[in-house]
Amino acid sequence: MKKSLLILLFLLGCILCTSAQIIHSHNDYEQKEPFFAAYNLGFDSIEADLYLKDGELCVSHDQKDVSTERTLRKLYIEPLLAKIKENGGYPYPNKKPLHLLLDLKKQGKEIMQVLDAQLKPYKKELRHVTISISGDMPKPEEFQNYDKMFSFDGRKSLIYSKQAFKRIYMVSASFTDFGKYWAGKEALSQEVADKISVFVNEMHAKNKKVRLWGTPNTVLGFATLKALRIDVIGTDDLPLLRNFMDSSKK
Repeated sequence: MKKSLLILLFLLGCILCTSAQIIHSHNDYEQKEPFFAAYNLGFDSIEADLYLKDGELCVSHDQKDVSTERTLRKLYIEPLLAKIKENGGYPYPNKKPLHLLLDLKKQGKEIMQVLDAQLKPYKKELRHVTISISGDMPKPEEFQNYDKMFSFDGRKSLIYSKQAFKRIYMVSASFTDFGKYWAGKEALSQEVADKISVFVNEMHAKNKKVRLWGTPNTVLGFATLKALRIDVIGTDDLPLLRNFMDSSKK
């Protein structure tokens, strides 16, 4: 029964999916080669967590590990700008765009000020890069106060005005909003799949992408998310997801 459910979900997903899924490098800065590990595999989306230290944007998951030797500018913006220049204005040679997800861990307002100062001078160069702000974000009613080069990571639990919703790039939720932790080693229950499907259908009807965090790094996990039409599929195991997506196209 579980196997049949998974197959049915996969087939329905293939039929109903209206756009290609985005592969996302979760906590990319923890890779051996931040930015380049994901970029060289053609990932569509890259994530960096940000702290502010001594006026600089530092990339780290935990505050205790913050170092001004590991900055957003050094690890991501400079190499990205170099690739854009190399590729005639686009992040990738084939004119494919890139999504950069910036998770503000603390001091969101202060970080936004520094981001604005650091990135606006390169607004033209970054025109094919979608920059989404997550974590300690501005309140929805404050979105309009920020340059339109910044989009925002929506939340399932929040209600947005029509104006604020236009600034949302995707709507994200924790997997545990729908059920208990799932290791991705056996088929997802029908109950959880149904809850996720309701969320996905609602967001797609509003023309918004969907992302779940806290999902497993397994082939079964990726296949299930793909079948459920999750638009942004994240992973810490970049080669595994890249190989899965490539093989699923054959």
